Amino acid sequence: MAVSHKGDTINITSLALHIPQGLGPSAFNLTPPPPCPAYLTLSIRIDDRVVPSCSSNDAFGGLGINYSSLSKEIIAISAKSTWVSPQDMLKDLSAVVLEHDVVHSVQARVKLPKASLAASDIAYEAVFSKACPEGSEWTCTADNVRVRAIIGLHPYEQQTPQWLELDVTAQGYEDKEWSHTAFADEVYNWVEKSSYKTIEALMDQLAQHLLGATLFASTSVSQQNTPEPAISITLRKPAALPYGTPGISIRRKRSDYQTQPTPSASSAATSGSQKKVYIALGSNIGDRVGHIRRAVAELDETNGIRLSRTSKLYESEPMYVEDQDRFINGAVEIETTLPALEVLRTLKRIERSVGRTKTFRNGPRVVDLDLLVYGDESIHIGEVDAPEDADGVGWLAVPHPRIAEREFVLRPLADIDSSLKVFSNGRTVKDLLDDLLRTTEPSLAPVIPFVSPARPMRLDGTPKIMQIFNATPDSFSDGNEAHLDPQIALRSIERMFDSPHVPDILDIGGMSTRPGSSPCTEQEEIDRVVPLVKLIRTSSDPRIQGIPISVDTYRAIVAEKAIAAGASCVNDVRGAMEEGMKEVMAKSGVPVVIMHSRGDSVSMTSAELQDYDKQGGVIAGVREELGGMVQRVLEAGVKQWDIVIDPGLGFAKTHEGNLEVLRRLPEITSPGTVLERCPVLIGGSRKGFVGKVIGRPKEQAAERGYGDAAVVAWCAAQRARGSPVDIVRVHDGRAMSEVLAMWRAIEGEV
Repeated sequence: MAVSHKGDTINITSLALHIPQGLGPSAFNLTPPPPCPAYLTLSIRIDDRVVPSCSSNDAFGGLGINYSSLSKEIIAISAKSTWVSPQDMLKDLSAVVLEHDVVHSVQARVKLPKASLAASDIAYEAVFSKACPEGSEWTCTADNVRVRAIIGLHPYEQQTPQWLELDVTAQGYEDKEWSHTAFADEVYNWVEKSSYKTIEALMDQLAQHLLGATLFASTSVSQQNTPEPAISITLRKPAALPYGTPGISIRRKRSDYQTQPTPSASSAATSGSQKKVYIALGSNIGDRVGHIRRAVAELDETNGIRLSRTSKLYESEPMYVEDQDRFINGAVEIETTLPALEVLRTLKRIERSVGRTKTFRNGPRVVDLDLLVYGDESIHIGEVDAPEDADGVGWLAVPHPRIAEREFVLRPLADIDSSLKVFSNGRTVKDLLDDLLRTTEPSLAPVIPFVSPARPMRLDGTPKIMQIFNATPDSFSDGNEAHLDPQIALRSIERMFDSPHVPDILDIGGMSTRPGSSPCTEQEEIDRVVPLVKLIRTSSDPRIQGIPISVDTYRAIVAEKAIAAGASCVNDVRGAMEEGMKEVMAKSGVPVVIMHSRGDSVSMTSAELQDYDKQGGVIAGVREELGGMVQRVLEAGVKQWDIVIDPGLGFAKTHEGNLEVLRRLPEITSPGTVLERCPVLIGGSRKGFVGKVIGRPKEQAAERGYGDAAVVAWCAAQRARGSPVDIVRVHDGRAMSEVLAMWRAIEGEV
């Protein structure tokens, strides 16, 4: 069988040439130009039969060309030739190469280190062939233009110029009119006089300026063998990072600025007032929650942007095109000084970075980021469905024209600011959502955004079952020495799945928090929890392997290690009040349960810590203190969509106080508080107040199941009161699942 050798090349890199007659124009525009060095790089495409013919006898006999003789020939010609320009030099030297019968084409590049005062090097490059000896794909690059300019968002950056490094490549220029010194000087002078807050805006405006400058003025796209004028820029900002050099690269064609208008250089540079900007998020391919988390993280890391608030996340049916998977939707509020068009370009870049798969309009996508509102401004740039530029931008309209018809936009916006006035008619987000829901059925369900391998949990108003599993010897009703062995513990968990009613969440605890208990050491807790989490995540049963795992701990190091092992959630009975916990929660990007409590396992039973009279009663006290806990984790960087609240039954509350919390649950999340719309978890299982009501003392804690059933049924009934309980934390998961199944049947849901 014949072997194909498509694409064989001979390469000569950085061949040093001494040009005694010089190449013009010179750095000082001298006539005639002085002698200069040049470095030639050639990639010579040869006939596919050449290398095999040499391989058969391991000799040059059939080669027809070799780099040694070719290099000597080029050096000899260069020493005695006079060329007007680098272009003429490349044409003549490439012609020497093309004289060989076995050569198909040659890609040639010449670097001139002394050709410009503004750039370290000037480089020309083109492709030559027998069919096109004049060359095609011509480019000219000004390498490493070092210039000081005002650039940056920080006040100190706006006061002191800093060094920038630019590599700028031009394509599609008219050969007769071109001057590489003028090109490099134009780059240097324009950047030196600029004053921008972002390098993105600077680069985009520089490209537009160069494409409109006289350097390209006589160039027409219709000219034969001349491609459309284009500029590629790589810009580096060395002082921006202490241990590295960041940079951005772009490519712009002249048509990019003709198909859609862009702001003027002055407006891009001076649009410095702080704006509140709202962005919609969506994903319906693959790890939907993971894609959204990554996109938001990249947004928050962008210079000039600060993430300020997030909505809850929702699952929605697809709109406009129905034959596709459900979406996860949400919204964020950012604060920025970037111009609106630059924000849009940032969103498009993040979509590509996360891995947007754009199928068709309104179709599936890895992640979709829509600019909804930009301050109180109304902006229209370009036309709908206009051709997109290199960043994926074709048009911009804010406020987004379809906000009012999209529940998956309005509801997340309402989470952030229901009083936000989107359009000039003064109607708020709440008004628009109310209008929409008068004519359409609600189509969104909030989710708890568990990370892969778990799946986001859709909340439907009926409580989900959080199954307690204590890997402890001393928990108040189910402590078991055997559960300290991870393999035995795993078998106990596997038995929970031998049922038509399996748990929705598994809550693993490695330390007893019962009233009066003494805490184990951190290492003991880690040794009880982390190996078990790892075993669950490697289970051969996909139901077990993919179940959301909550780790019941108030210790930051335990939470951190459990999450690294595969835990999906942190359930903190001390409401992130212990050192380091809120930072771990923010960094980990997993849902968290913030529970109300006071004191520790010993002091919480004291009369002092169970007294809420100064705050107006237990409901007001819990609402105030739990709200403060939530506010602190939000300020630490935990996202709103990750927060679940627990009023803390059995923790620092009297018997009557526990019952009052259950009785008045809707008041905990009353409108106008930070707790409004937070998912609610209730954990009353087998607790002392249940035992007291039904006459089961602590010695019979495991026999309080009927009392627990009443608590679970009461929680299920809260949906009718407009304040559903979303999760119940229970010891007997199967029995409580049966209670809820019966409840749903009576409600007509089965």
